[in-house]
Order: sequence, then structure tokens, then C-alpha cells
Amino acid sequence: MTEPNQPAGRPVVVGVDGSDHSLAAADLAANEAARRGLPLEIVYGYLPPPPPMAPMPPAMPSIGMPELGEQLLREQAALREYAERVLHDAGSRLRASHPDLPIVTRLRDGNPAEVLADASRQATLVVVGHRGVGGFTGLLTGSVGVQLAEHAGCPVIITRGQPAAGAPVVVGVDGSAESRLAAEFAADAAQWYGSPLTVLCAWTPAASWLPGRTHPDRPPAALSEAIDQVVAELVEQHPRLKVRPEVRQARAHEALVSASEPARLVVVGSRGLGGFRGLLLGSVSRALIHHAHCPVAVVR
Repeated sequence: MTEPNQPAGRPVVVGVDGSDHSLAAADLAANEAARRGLPLEIVYGYLPPPPPMAPMPPAMPSIGMPELGEQLLREQAALREYAERVLHDAGSRLRASHPDLPIVTRLRDGNPAEVLADASRQATLVVVGHRGVGGFTGLLTGSVGVQLAEHAGCPVIITRGQPAAGAPVVVGVDGSAESRLAAEFAADAAQWYGSPLTVLCAWTPAASWLPGRTHPDRPPAALSEAIDQVVAELVEQHPRLKVRPEVRQARAHEALVSASEPARLVVVGSRGLGGFRGLLLGSVSRALIHHAHCPVAVVR
């Protein structure tokens, strides 16, 4: 059996902030690292609070500044202490549940999305929760998750829902090179999980297809051939993996969100063509980040 492709020694990275969603991401990341035989790196992106904007008395402009400076230092010290405690607690928790897994914790100064994108350059996979507190506030609206999906140097998993053991991994394909990479990632993941793989192609009759070359009840022949080729390659590379193609006449994001409900993981490429055009900008990935019923992987 072909072993899943894996960059040697590069860690799985997870962003934490103390929220329940980030703890779920940490659990998922630890499981992913253990399956791959890779170390786990737990990262907290610490962004110091800005100095307070205090009114200055016109006659005595220096009054109050020492007190304000001391207050800012106390707030920064308290936030850094909180970040260190979050890292310590997350590390202790995962070392207890995965005693054989090499784990390191890192407190990095900077914007959380930039910190994680930087860490992704030397990572195999980055995992984040779909929303958080502190450094990861606003993840649901894409302030961190979408930035990582667009700019990370490796695949990103954004946790949502509860992944069901034994449920299929679903990958969205459209014949593009990016969707082929997503299919390879999904096949490797399904093999690690011991799950079947569903290769999903969503299509809609549209002006982008040449007149006379489409049918209201069938996808264009070229698209069907591309999907068949992807499936054949996956079967050849993963002979023990159960691979099932599925074609749906629907918008891409609607088909994938629907398919995610009974899924273990849903996977998409960073951009595509046809039904997946604009994925990098979030037309599909944003919908999945917001509405998927299981974790979402975006593969660059």
C-alpha cells in the first residue's frame, strides 16, 4: 500500500487562545500529528494591547503619564501571563493524552494570523478553531481562518462540528491542478482515518460552458472525464481505499456544505475553475468555514 506523502519532520502547528474552540483544534491537531508520526507545535499569537489614549491637561501635559505607563505595563504583563498559562495548560493536557507525541509550545509576538502564516512555512499542517477569544477573536468571520486559507504555506484545517469516526472524507474537485492537490490530501487523510473517500463534483449549467456543449441534466463531458481521471489516479495510488465519485447539479458551496453533514472532513483546493472559481477569495471556503458541519481543510 502506498504510504501517504509527508514532508519529513515538519510539525503540525495549532493556534490556541484558551477558548473551547481552540482546545478542540488542539485535540484534532494532536491526533493529526500522532497519525502522521510528526511533532506538534502549539502556538499563541500574542498582540500587546495599544497604549491608552488619555486626554492631556493643557497646562501640565506630563501629569498622569507615569500612571498610564504603569497601567499599560501591568496589562501587558497580565496578558502575557495568561498566554503563557494557556500554552502550559494546553501542552500539559495533550502530553497527558498523547504521552509519546513530541510537543513544544511557543509564545510568539505579533498578529495571530501573521504568526500562524509564518509558522506554516515550516509546517506540514496548521489547525485553528473556527472562532476564539483573545488573539483569535473574529475567526468565524474569517479574520484568521480565511487569511490562513489564502496565505499559509501548507494545508490548513479549520475545526467545525464534531468529526464522526468512520464517516467519509469529502473532497471537492473540478479538474483544476489545485483540486488535484486537494484530492491527494483528502485521500491521504482518509487512509489515515480508515474512512472512505467521496470525490464530489458540483456543477451548474452556466454561460461559461460553450453553447451546444452542455446538457441540462449532465455535466460537460470534459469535466466528467477530468473527474474520472482523478478518481482513477487515487484508486491506483491508494488501492485499499474505498473511493466513490459523486456528481451533483448544485452550486459548489451548497453541495459541499450539504455533503459535510455526515462527513469526517471536507477538503477543497485554494482556488479552482468552473464551479469553484474564486475559492481563494472565499466564495466557497468562506461558506464552509461559516457553515460546514465538520472540520474543513483548505489545501494550497
